Amino acid sequence: MKTKHVPGKQSSTASWEQLRLAGNRPVQFLTAPVPFTRHQAPDLGISLYRLRTDSRYVQLYRGVWIDTRPETSVLAPLWADHEWLLRQTHLQALLQLDAEIAASNVTAARLYGLPLPSRIDEHSLHVVTSPNTAKARQGVVSHRYQELKTSNFFELPLISVPQLFLELAPLLTIEELTTLGDAAIGRWHAGPLTSISALRREVAARDRIYGRHTAEKALELMRGNVDSPRETWLRLWLISHGFPEPAVHPAIACPLVNSVLHPDLGYPNKKVAIEYEGDHHRSSDEQFATDNSRLAAMAAEGWTVLRVSRRTNMEQFARLLEHHLA
Repeated sequence: MKTKHVPGKQSSTASWEQLRLAGNRPVQFLTAPVPFTRHQAPDLGISLYRLRTDSRYVQLYRGVWIDTRPETSVLAPLWADHEWLLRQTHLQALLQLDAEIAASNVTAARLYGLPLPSRIDEHSLHVVTSPNTAKARQGVVSHRYQELKTSNFFELPLISVPQLFLELAPLLTIEELTTLGDAAIGRWHAGPLTSISALRREVAARDRIYGRHTAEKALELMRGNVDSPRETWLRLWLISHGFPEPAVHPAIACPLVNSVLHPDLGYPNKKVAIEYEGDHHRSSDEQFATDNSRLAAMAAEGWTVLRVSRRTNMEQFARLLEHHLA
Protein backbone atom coordinates (compact mmCIF):
# COMPACT_ATOMS: atom_id res chain seq x y z
CA MET A 1 0.00 0.00 0.00
CA LYS A 2 1.20 3.49 -0.72
CA THR A 3 1.50 6.07 2.03
CA LYS A 4 -0.36 8.95 3.59
CA HIS A 5 1.63 11.93 4.86
CA VAL A 6 1.21 13.89 8.06
CA PRO A 7 2.73 17.43 7.90
CA GLY A 8 6.15 17.58 9.52
CA LYS A 9 6.62 13.81 9.61
CA GLN A 10 7.74 11.14 7.24
CA SER A 11 4.96 9.41 5.31
CA SER A 12 3.27 6.62 7.26
CA THR A 13 0.97 3.77 6.27
CA ALA A 14 -2.59 4.92 5.59
CA SER A 15 -4.98 4.08 8.41
CA TRP A 16 -8.26 2.26 8.05
CA GLU A 17 -9.93 5.48 9.20
CA GLN A 18 -8.46 7.38 6.26
CA LEU A 19 -9.66 4.73 3.84
CA ARG A 20 -13.10 4.75 5.49
CA LEU A 21 -13.34 8.49 4.83
CA ALA A 22 -12.81 7.69 1.16
CA GLY A 23 -16.17 5.90 1.26
CA ASN A 24 -14.77 2.48 0.28
CA ARG A 25 -13.93 3.85 -3.16
CA PRO A 26 -10.79 3.08 -5.17
CA VAL A 27 -8.02 5.36 -3.93
CA GLN A 28 -4.58 6.50 -4.88
CA PHE A 29 -1.92 8.52 -3.08
CA LEU A 30 -0.54 11.45 -5.05
CA THR A 31 2.37 13.74 -4.31
CA ALA A 32 1.01 17.15 -3.39
CA PRO A 33 1.81 20.01 -0.99
CA VAL A 34 0.29 20.01 2.48
CA PRO A 35 -0.51 23.60 3.59
CA PHE A 36 0.91 24.82 6.87
CA THR A 37 0.67 27.99 8.93
CA ARG A 38 3.42 30.36 10.03
CA HIS A 39 3.12 28.95 13.57
CA GLN A 40 3.63 25.39 12.28
CA ALA A 41 6.72 26.33 10.25
CA PRO A 42 9.30 25.99 13.09
CA ASP A 43 8.03 22.47 13.88
CA LEU A 44 8.65 21.61 10.23
CA GLY A 45 12.22 22.88 10.46
CA ILE A 46 11.48 26.06 8.50
CA SER A 47 12.64 29.36 9.98
CA LEU A 48 10.47 32.46 9.51
CA TYR A 49 13.37 34.10 7.63
CA ARG A 50 13.52 31.18 5.20
CA LEU A 51 9.74 31.27 4.84
CA ARG A 52 9.91 34.89 3.70
CA THR A 53 12.97 34.64 1.44
CA ASP A 54 13.05 31.12 -0.06
CA SER A 55 11.07 30.94 -3.31
CA ARG A 56 10.41 27.28 -2.53
CA TYR A 57 7.66 28.39 -0.12
CA VAL A 58 4.58 30.08 -1.55
CA GLN A 59 1.89 31.86 0.42
CA LEU A 60 -1.60 30.76 -0.70
CA TYR A 61 -3.54 32.88 1.79
CA ARG A 62 -2.50 35.27 4.51
CA GLY A 63 -0.74 33.12 7.11
CA VAL A 64 -0.78 29.86 5.09
CA TRP A 65 2.07 28.49 2.93
CA ILE A 66 2.91 25.44 0.85
CA ASP A 67 6.18 23.80 -0.11
CA THR A 68 6.39 23.81 -3.92
CA ARG A 69 8.71 20.80 -3.84
CA PRO A 70 6.51 18.40 -1.90
CA GLU A 71 7.53 14.93 -0.88
CA THR A 72 4.19 14.25 0.73
CA SER A 73 1.39 11.92 -0.32
CA VAL A 74 -2.28 12.81 -0.08
CA LEU A 75 -5.35 10.61 -0.33
CA ALA A 76 -7.13 11.08 -3.68
CA PRO A 77 -9.77 9.39 -5.85
CA LEU A 78 -8.48 7.10 -8.55
CA TRP A 79 -9.66 9.56 -11.23
CA ALA A 80 -8.07 12.65 -9.63
CA ASP A 81 -5.86 14.84 -11.81
CA HIS A 82 -3.73 17.98 -11.40
CA GLU A 83 -6.80 20.24 -11.27
CA TRP A 84 -8.35 18.13 -8.50
CA LEU A 85 -5.13 18.34 -6.48
CA LEU A 86 -5.00 22.11 -6.95
CA ARG A 87 -8.51 22.56 -5.54
CA GLN A 88 -7.78 20.11 -2.75
CA THR A 89 -4.67 22.05 -1.75
CA HIS A 90 -6.46 25.41 -1.70
CA LEU A 91 -9.33 24.00 0.34
CA GLN A 92 -6.90 22.46 2.84
CA ALA A 93 -5.18 25.85 3.06
CA LEU A 94 -8.45 27.60 3.91
CA LEU A 95 -9.19 24.94 6.51
CA GLN A 96 -6.03 26.00 8.30
CA LEU A 97 -7.68 29.39 8.78
CA ASP A 98 -11.25 28.25 9.45
CA ALA A 99 -11.94 24.63 10.36
CA GLU A 100 -15.71 25.13 9.98
CA ILE A 101 -15.82 25.80 6.23
CA ALA A 102 -16.89 23.33 3.55
CA ALA A 103 -16.52 23.41 -0.22
CA SER A 104 -19.73 24.16 -2.13
CA ASN A 105 -21.14 25.04 -5.54
CA VAL A 106 -18.96 24.24 -8.59
CA THR A 107 -15.91 23.60 -6.37
CA ALA A 108 -17.70 20.80 -4.52
CA ALA A 109 -19.01 19.40 -7.81
CA ARG A 110 -15.49 19.19 -9.23
CA LEU A 111 -14.05 17.69 -6.03
CA TYR A 112 -16.81 15.06 -6.07
CA GLY A 113 -15.95 14.40 -9.71
CA LEU A 114 -19.44 15.28 -10.93
CA PRO A 115 -19.76 16.38 -14.58
CA LEU A 116 -20.24 20.07 -15.33
CA PRO A 117 -20.67 21.62 -18.79
CA SER A 118 -17.57 23.05 -20.42
CA ARG A 119 -19.15 26.50 -20.44
CA ILE A 120 -18.67 26.66 -16.66
CA ASP A 121 -15.02 27.64 -16.46
CA GLU A 122 -15.02 28.76 -12.85
CA HIS A 123 -11.65 28.87 -11.07
CA SER A 124 -12.72 30.58 -7.85
CA LEU A 125 -12.93 28.46 -4.72
CA HIS A 126 -16.54 28.30 -3.47
CA VAL A 127 -16.98 27.63 0.24
CA VAL A 128 -19.69 27.79 2.87
CA THR A 129 -18.69 29.91 5.86
CA SER A 130 -20.36 31.10 9.01
CA PRO A 131 -21.38 34.80 9.05
CA ASN A 132 -19.07 35.50 11.99
CA THR A 133 -15.89 34.10 10.43
CA ALA A 134 -16.31 35.06 6.78
CA LYS A 135 -13.48 37.20 5.42
CA ALA A 136 -12.96 38.49 1.92
CA ARG A 137 -10.12 36.58 0.26
CA GLN A 138 -8.99 36.84 -3.32
CA GLY A 139 -10.19 33.91 -5.42
CA VAL A 140 -12.67 32.75 -2.76
CA VAL A 141 -16.47 33.00 -3.03
CA SER A 142 -18.33 32.63 0.28
CA HIS A 143 -21.87 31.25 0.63
CA ARG A 144 -24.26 31.05 3.62
CA TYR A 145 -26.49 28.19 4.74
CA GLN A 146 -29.11 28.03 7.43
CA GLU A 147 -28.87 24.24 7.87
CA LEU A 148 -25.71 23.05 6.18
CA LYS A 149 -25.17 19.32 5.70
CA THR A 150 -21.66 18.17 4.86
CA SER A 151 -19.93 15.01 3.70
CA ASN A 152 -16.34 13.95 4.39
CA PHE A 153 -15.00 13.03 0.95
CA PHE A 154 -11.35 11.95 0.83
CA GLU A 155 -10.68 13.95 4.02
CA LEU A 156 -12.34 17.04 2.52
CA PRO A 157 -15.48 18.65 3.97
CA LEU A 158 -17.90 19.13 1.08
CA ILE A 159 -21.52 20.25 1.03
CA SER A 160 -23.82 17.21 0.86
CA VAL A 161 -24.71 16.05 -2.64
CA PRO A 162 -28.49 16.66 -2.19
CA GLN A 163 -27.84 20.28 -1.14
CA LEU A 164 -25.29 20.66 -3.95
CA PHE A 165 -27.86 19.38 -6.47
CA LEU A 166 -30.23 22.20 -5.53
CA GLU A 167 -27.45 24.76 -5.28
CA LEU A 168 -26.52 24.11 -8.92
CA ALA A 169 -30.10 24.02 -10.24
CA PRO A 170 -30.17 27.77 -11.09
CA LEU A 171 -26.84 27.47 -12.95
CA LEU A 172 -27.58 24.45 -15.16
CA THR A 173 -30.10 23.48 -17.80
CA ILE A 174 -32.46 20.57 -17.22
CA GLU A 175 -30.27 18.32 -19.36
CA GLU A 176 -27.07 19.40 -17.57
CA LEU A 177 -28.58 18.87 -14.11
CA THR A 178 -29.95 15.49 -15.20
CA THR A 179 -26.45 14.49 -16.31
CA LEU A 180 -24.97 15.59 -12.98
CA GLY A 181 -27.76 13.81 -11.09
CA ASP A 182 -27.30 10.57 -13.03
CA ALA A 183 -23.59 10.65 -12.17
CA ALA A 184 -24.38 11.28 -8.49
CA ILE A 185 -26.76 8.32 -8.14
CA GLY A 186 -25.06 6.05 -10.69
CA ARG A 187 -21.75 4.29 -11.14
CA TRP A 188 -19.73 7.22 -12.50
CA HIS A 189 -16.34 7.46 -10.75
CA ALA A 190 -17.12 4.44 -8.54
CA GLY A 191 -20.39 5.98 -7.32
CA PRO A 192 -23.08 6.32 -6.17
CA LEU A 193 -22.60 9.39 -4.03
CA THR A 194 -26.28 9.63 -3.03
CA SER A 195 -29.71 8.25 -3.94
CA ILE A 196 -32.59 9.71 -5.89
CA SER A 197 -34.78 9.36 -2.79
CA ALA A 198 -32.33 11.56 -0.84
CA LEU A 199 -32.48 14.18 -3.60
CA ARG A 200 -36.27 14.11 -3.57
CA ARG A 201 -36.36 14.48 0.21
CA GLU A 202 -34.14 17.55 -0.04
CA VAL A 203 -36.50 19.11 -2.59
CA ALA A 204 -39.56 18.30 -0.47
CA ALA A 205 -37.96 19.83 2.63
CA ARG A 206 -37.37 23.23 0.99
CA ASP A 207 -40.02 25.95 0.94
CA ARG A 208 -38.05 28.10 -1.50
CA ILE A 209 -35.84 26.72 -4.25
CA TYR A 210 -34.21 28.79 -6.95
CA GLY A 211 -34.46 26.70 -10.09
CA ARG A 212 -37.19 24.45 -8.67
CA HIS A 213 -38.59 23.66 -12.13
CA THR A 214 -35.13 22.60 -13.36
CA ALA A 215 -34.57 20.41 -10.29
CA GLU A 216 -37.98 18.73 -10.49
CA LYS A 217 -37.72 18.06 -14.23
CA ALA A 218 -34.20 16.68 -13.79
CA LEU A 219 -35.44 14.31 -11.07
CA GLU A 220 -38.11 13.04 -13.47
CA LEU A 221 -35.48 12.32 -16.14
CA MET A 222 -32.81 10.78 -13.90
CA ARG A 223 -32.23 7.02 -13.96
CA GLY A 224 -30.14 4.80 -11.72
CA ASN A 225 -27.11 2.68 -12.61
CA VAL A 226 -25.95 4.96 -15.44
CA ASP A 227 -22.26 4.40 -16.15
CA SER A 228 -21.23 7.71 -17.71
CA PRO A 229 -22.36 11.24 -18.61
CA ARG A 230 -22.25 10.32 -22.30
CA GLU A 231 -24.81 7.57 -21.66
CA THR A 232 -27.09 10.19 -20.14
CA TRP A 233 -26.51 12.48 -23.11
CA LEU A 234 -27.43 9.68 -25.53
CA ARG A 235 -30.60 8.76 -23.62
CA LEU A 236 -31.75 12.38 -23.50
CA TRP A 237 -30.89 12.81 -27.19
CA LEU A 238 -33.12 9.88 -28.07
CA ILE A 239 -36.02 11.26 -26.02
CA SER A 240 -35.65 14.78 -27.41
CA HIS A 241 -35.68 13.43 -30.98
CA GLY A 242 -38.97 11.62 -30.57
CA PHE A 243 -37.78 8.09 -29.84
CA PRO A 244 -39.28 6.07 -26.99
CA GLU A 245 -37.20 6.20 -23.83
CA PRO A 246 -34.75 3.28 -23.90
CA ALA A 247 -34.14 0.98 -20.96
CA VAL A 248 -30.87 1.55 -19.09
CA HIS A 249 -28.69 -1.57 -19.11
CA PRO A 250 -31.35 -4.11 -20.15
CA ALA A 251 -30.46 -7.69 -19.29
CA ILE A 252 -29.62 -10.04 -22.19
CA ALA A 253 -29.04 -13.71 -21.34
CA CYS A 254 -26.19 -14.94 -23.56
CA PRO A 255 -25.52 -18.71 -23.16
CA LEU A 256 -22.79 -18.43 -25.81
CA VAL A 257 -20.56 -16.66 -23.27
CA ASN A 258 -22.35 -18.10 -20.23
CA SER A 259 -23.24 -14.62 -19.01
CA VAL A 260 -25.95 -11.98 -18.77
CA LEU A 261 -24.86 -8.88 -20.71
CA HIS A 262 -26.08 -5.35 -20.13
CA PRO A 263 -25.69 -2.92 -23.07
CA ASP A 264 -25.77 0.78 -22.24
CA LEU A 265 -29.29 1.31 -23.59
CA GLY A 266 -31.83 -0.83 -25.33
CA TYR A 267 -35.34 -1.59 -26.54
CA PRO A 268 -35.96 -5.16 -25.33
CA ASN A 269 -39.30 -5.52 -27.16
CA LYS A 270 -37.48 -4.87 -30.46
CA LYS A 271 -34.20 -6.54 -29.46
CA VAL A 272 -32.24 -3.38 -30.29
CA ALA A 273 -29.25 -2.46 -28.13
CA ILE A 274 -27.28 0.79 -28.22
CA GLU A 275 -23.70 1.05 -26.97
CA TYR A 276 -21.85 4.32 -26.44
CA GLU A 277 -18.16 3.96 -27.21
CA GLY A 278 -15.65 6.21 -25.54
CA ASP A 279 -12.09 6.64 -26.81
CA HIS A 280 -10.82 3.75 -24.68
CA HIS A 281 -12.91 1.33 -26.77
CA ARG A 282 -10.68 2.12 -29.76
CA SER A 283 -7.32 2.67 -28.04
CA SER A 284 -7.25 -0.57 -26.03
CA ASP A 285 -6.72 -3.85 -27.86
CA GLU A 286 -8.11 -5.75 -24.86
CA GLN A 287 -11.26 -3.58 -24.80
CA PHE A 288 -11.65 -3.98 -28.57
CA ALA A 289 -11.55 -7.78 -28.24
CA THR A 290 -14.04 -7.70 -25.37
CA ASP A 291 -16.41 -5.49 -27.36
CA ASN A 292 -16.30 -7.87 -30.33
CA SER A 293 -17.07 -10.82 -28.06
CA ARG A 294 -20.03 -8.96 -26.53
CA LEU A 295 -21.38 -7.98 -29.95
CA ALA A 296 -21.18 -11.56 -31.21
CA ALA A 297 -22.89 -12.90 -28.09
CA MET A 298 -25.79 -10.43 -28.33
CA ALA A 299 -26.13 -10.99 -32.08
CA ALA A 300 -26.39 -14.72 -31.43
CA GLU A 301 -29.45 -13.99 -29.30
CA GLY A 302 -31.07 -12.07 -32.13
CA TRP A 303 -30.20 -8.56 -30.93
CA THR A 304 -29.16 -5.74 -33.24
CA VAL A 305 -26.41 -3.64 -31.65
CA LEU A 306 -25.95 -0.02 -32.76
CA ARG A 307 -22.79 1.78 -31.69
CA VAL A 308 -22.46 5.52 -31.08
CA SER A 309 -19.37 7.65 -30.47
CA ARG A 310 -18.49 11.34 -30.54
CA ARG A 311 -17.83 11.01 -34.28
CA THR A 312 -21.17 9.40 -35.14
CA ASN A 313 -23.37 11.16 -37.67
CA MET A 314 -26.49 11.36 -35.53
CA GLU A 315 -28.83 12.01 -38.48
CA GLN A 316 -27.76 8.74 -40.07
CA PHE A 317 -27.97 7.01 -36.70
CA ALA A 318 -31.55 8.27 -36.26
CA ARG A 319 -32.59 6.87 -39.64
CA LEU A 320 -30.96 3.53 -38.83
CA LEU A 321 -32.66 3.34 -35.44
CA GLU A 322 -36.04 4.23 -36.96
CA HIS A 323 -35.60 1.35 -39.41
CA HIS A 324 -34.89 -1.19 -36.63
CA LEU A 325 -37.71 0.05 -34.40
CA ALA A 326 -40.29 0.16 -37.21
